Amino acid sequence: MKFSIIVPIYNVEEYLEKCLDTIVNQTFDDYEIILVNDGSTDSSETICRSYMKQSKRNYQIINQENGGLAAARNTGLLVAKGDWIVFVDSDDFVSLDLLECLDKAMAKVDADLYTYNHNRVDLRGQRTSKKLYAVENNLIKFTSEKERNQFISEEFLNYSLGWEAWGMIYKRSIIEREKLLFQNTVEVFAEDLCFAIQYMMHVEKIYVLCNLLYNYRIRPGSLIETAAPESILPRIYKLAEFLYTDGKLNKALKKNFSQVYKLLIDFHIRYNLSDSSADSIAEQLNELKNTTKYHRKWYKNNDR
Repeated sequence: MKFSIIVPIYNVEEYLEKCLDTIVNQTFDDYEIILVNDGSTDSSETICRSYMKQSKRNYQIINQENGGLAAARNTGLLVAKGDWIVFVDSDDFVSLDLLECLDKAMAKVDADLYTYNHNRVDLRGQRTSKKLYAVENNLIKFTSEKERNQFISEEFLNYSLGWEAWGMIYKRSIIEREKLLFQNTVEVFAEDLCFAIQYMMHVEKIYVLCNLLYNYRIRPGSLIETAAPESILPRIYKLAEFLYTDGKLNKALKKNFSQVYKLLIDFHIRYNLSDSSADSIAEQLNELKNTTKYHRKWYKNNDR
């Protein structure tokens, strides 16, 4: 089987049919659909069963107690049989030729990771903007660990390809061989980025498609939107500490981890704390300096 589409589901009855409609009606046939109902209390499970019963696609519906997005994705990974893993969030929807475009790209270029552009849509599903990572198909190739680490540190952590799990197509053999799983957001902030960085340790080629193949629905209530500003940097530190102590990073990247940490901190200051005062940011940084094990070491040469 070529692809496994994993859809974590939690209380999305308003958007679920649109998501399922675009997944079921793909122009490519060799794939399975794994719907993980993560303890929904609305009619999401009923919609899944009713909708999929009419489909001729290979699918399974898994019910579990609410464990969060990371737990739902991990459940899907454990049962997936496809060579490639495709994540779709249940309030989003995809292009009907997503898998066909990927299959054609894979026939042309043998890579370890595929990614593509996406639309950002409003609650009604109308496009409000585009996120373009490539204006033409682009192959990124690493000939050494040093090159890969440099790309991660200088480009990937600056969001050059996005970090979201739904924006990347992963090779299942790498995930299984390296025993990669998503970390719970209670323990690690930005679990998509955490997973992606660890996967990147085993990538030699990335192929970026210029097609707009995914539609990301902007909804109030995301983790970043609802997180208190004063909690952002402490949570990013928690992510960094996990990557440094328990993450499956290569030795060279760990040796130069201060650069990784500075990029993470500065990126979130720039994009997620742009409305915060300089005093508020300085207070967070000072708190990290005085209460954490590594911040002083990693962020000592900053300009702030």
